[in-house]
Amino acid sequence: MGLEDEFEENWRSVSEEGNTIDDITDRKIRTGIHRKIARKKSVKQFYWIAAVLVPFFILFLVFKTTVLGSGAEAEHAWVYETSGQKKSFELPDGTQVELNPYSKLVLDKSFGDKDRKMVFTGQGKFSVAKDKERPFRINAGEFTIQVLGTQFFLDQKSSQKKVELFEGKVKIEHGSTITYLLPEEIWLNDPKNPDYHYYRPEKQKSFTFNRSAYSEAIAQLENTYNIRISYPVQFKNKKVSGAFTGNLNEVLSVISFPFNLKPEKINEKEIILK
Repeated sequence: MGLEDEFEENWRSVSEEGNTIDDITDRKIRTGIHRKIARKKSVKQFYWIAAVLVPFFILFLVFKTTVLGSGAEAEHAWVYETSGQKKSFELPDGTQVELNPYSKLVLDKSFGDKDRKMVFTGQGKFSVAKDKERPFRINAGEFTIQVLGTQFFLDQKSSQKKVELFEGKVKIEHGSTITYLLPEEIWLNDPKNPDYHYYRPEKQKSFTFNRSAYSEAIAQLENTYNIRISYPVQFKNKKVSGAFTGNLNEVLSVISFPFNLKPEKINEKEIILK
């Protein structure tokens, strides 16, 4: 029993026993008691309402934040994201995207109207649906990519930013530098190699050497294909002449034939001549 309840009970008991004060005083005291009781009940009701509504309001805020995201992200129509596993998605235009773990693709809210804009973080392989009227544009932070229809690999996550083209043609804008890639060509950007444009070992290229030192010919192949080539030091000043067309292995084999050297692949980034 609360203090007010006990006080009122005692007041009733006194009244029943006839121990009353004058009527005016009696009414004043009773009115005061009831006001206190009513105020107590009002406070209890307020706490009960707050106990119910506050958690609901917090839950609403969490739900709203989770569903809509930040203000910037809420303006976008689609978000594709991976956690610990690689996952494939099909975009509204039919483009196929395979995102590596912990990658994210956010399409612009106007995606598909006049162009196909998006923001990308992470690593992923794109097979872009062809559409000459609506360019496919990717904002990858430090650089942007524009394509019409192509297949390429994009690495925005590593310290070495990379675009590797398999099919079609892409345009890369990095600051004031613009690079165009064709199939089997790669663009790389890091502090040591800014805007480095090179080729896959399978890419057919033409080389011309006019009594060039063997070391110079090897250096040109290394730079063209971004690969390290080791060879016996006694051959570095031997002369190489002629025009050669082929992939890395073919050209390397031909210019090394007079010295009885054959290429042996150690890994994706290193070849040794023996």
